[in-house]
Amino acid sequence: MSTLRLLDRPSPNFDVRSRAIDLVVLHYTGMQDAETALARLTDPAPTAGKYPGPWQDANVALDAPLARVSAHYVVGEDGTIFRVVPEQSRAWHAGASSWRGEGDVNSRAIGIEIVNGGHDFGLPDYPAQQIDAVVALVEDILARNHMKPSQVVAHSDIAPERKQDPGEKFPWKRLADAGVAVWPENISSERAEHSVVTVQTQLASIGYAVKQTGVLDSQTKAALMAFQRRFRPALIDGVADAETQALIAALAHTS
Repeated sequence: MSTLRLLDRPSPNFDVRSRAIDLVVLHYTGMQDAETALARLTDPAPTAGKYPGPWQDANVALDAPLARVSAHYVVGEDGTIFRVVPEQSRAWHAGASSWRGEGDVNSRAIGIEIVNGGHDFGLPDYPAQQIDAVVALVEDILARNHMKPSQVVAHSDIAPERKQDPGEKFPWKRLADAGVAVWPENISSERAEHSVVTVQTQLASIGYAVKQTGVLDSQTKAALMAFQRRFRPALIDGVADAETQALIAALAHTS
């Protein structure tokens, strides 16, 4: 990683991995600025009063303890990469989540937090130099861990009922063009309507935690919205319309 611009900002918030790395999870920080996010990710005893924001109840006690969190890397808006937790350790970034039928994503993933205010702060655009740094970092991680672009996912992919990051403005196509993420290709022009079970089966084959119930339930709708947020951000409504179905089928075919 000598070609990357790295600064060490170590966090005490980690523990021991229980399995090999097979995922890279991309997040946005969702906080006011980089320094606030870095402070939160490296705080061994966070309290509500230290990190006020729209994510908290206005009446919360200032000394109320918050969960300790961390990630392996934080990528600043200027492209600076902060090394927060060693890759061989288990950082605390994913929360309750699942991908390809397996939970405890923290034990199997490298977490990258990308500095961006997120939905709570107007979902700003991602600067080009920041995305260039993300691409370089992910490329390096994949090469060293002998991983594929399909193993790079969004926080919203692994926890669609809870999370929206890195958000619909994140340029996934730019990462795919660089060979460090997937993108639907060979999309069929057929307008055949797929059953709900077919859509659920295809979403599950991609990796989403969706059961084949035959009903457009809340879990399926959340997964559809996560898929649209990443691959069809112009309309995120949780509806399996013809365009969404075609994109899902194309990606499922290559998964």
